[in-house]
Amino acid sequence: MDFNLPPLADFLSAQVRDHGAKTELDAGLWTLFAVPASAAADNTLACSLLSTATFTHDSGQTEDDQWTLYYVDTANRPAALDWLDDLVKSVAGEIRPIAAPHRALILELVSSPKPHRVAQDLADAHTRGELCAGAIFRADEVRSLLDRLHQREPLFFSAFRTLLNHHLIDMVVLHRQLLSEDIALKNEFVSGGLSRDPFLQTRQDATVEIRNTLLRFQLINPIDQQKNLGIKNPYAVYLEVVCADDLIIAPIDGVAVNIAREDFISALHTIRQNLNRGGQFSSFDTQAPWMNPRIAHPFRFIKQRVDSRPDLAVFDTLYMLERAVSA
Repeated sequence: MDFNLPPLADFLSAQVRDHGAKTELDAGLWTLFAVPASAAADNTLACSLLSTATFTHDSGQTEDDQWTLYYVDTANRPAALDWLDDLVKSVAGEIRPIAAPHRALILELVSSPKPHRVAQDLADAHTRGELCAGAIFRADEVRSLLDRLHQREPLFFSAFRTLLNHHLIDMVVLHRQLLSEDIALKNEFVSGGLSRDPFLQTRQDATVEIRNTLLRFQLINPIDQQKNLGIKNPYAVYLEVVCADDLIIAPIDGVAVNIAREDFISALHTIRQNLNRGGQFSSFDTQAPWMNPRIAHPFRFIKQRVDSRPDLAVFDTLYMLERAVSA
């Protein structure tokens, strides 16, 4: 996105506040943007933004030729609202919303007769960078996935394993939803003898991997194999983030530095902003033109954590770090 961020953010903020497909221009027509006809730069910006949209839209002048209106019809309004939400969060460097096709796949997981294929579709989207870690974060959806495990379907155990391997289930929510009977089911399969049925053996193999992931994030205690009640945030444990009230205690150059939570979040958002503009994390340093004293220490700690986990996608690590201090 090759736009100057402050003008773009200001433009979007004003347009979403006043229009943003919430204002009905005429019966069945909704105003996305309304720009003074004489504002050439803002009209160029509106056209450039809409050139990336996949929904049908149109534009026209008001009767007095004072304004250029960019609008969609009712059929395209839901897609336009999703697009705007994603655009606003992308420009702000916030965690981006889940696109409608991926939301549909998440909902399909609970009832699909082929959940392993649905899970693989989500995993493929994650591999392509279309989905970030924690895409399944609603408490009711996570509970539904855990409930379906109790139906003992081998294919669903494989699906659940795939979701965990791609970090698509929010681990904070999973920890909160995890019940003793969920862990007992896992322990039953792990401790049971090997089955001669290859289909059932697949379920046991998947269960072992699920157990290993829960251990890695310390959702279960390795000593008693029960839910770990000694932690509140699996991501903080996993990425070694220590919080005390509104401070993050970060080791930087061998010294414990107190970082304000809001500065830490600001640094995460600034990093995402620049990644969304096409920047490469490996090239970011404290000499970057967007660096400022407020985020310099948080940035160094974040870079340290990202560089220490080359097995994770950068956006996944940033998601986990934000959840580690805000959940």
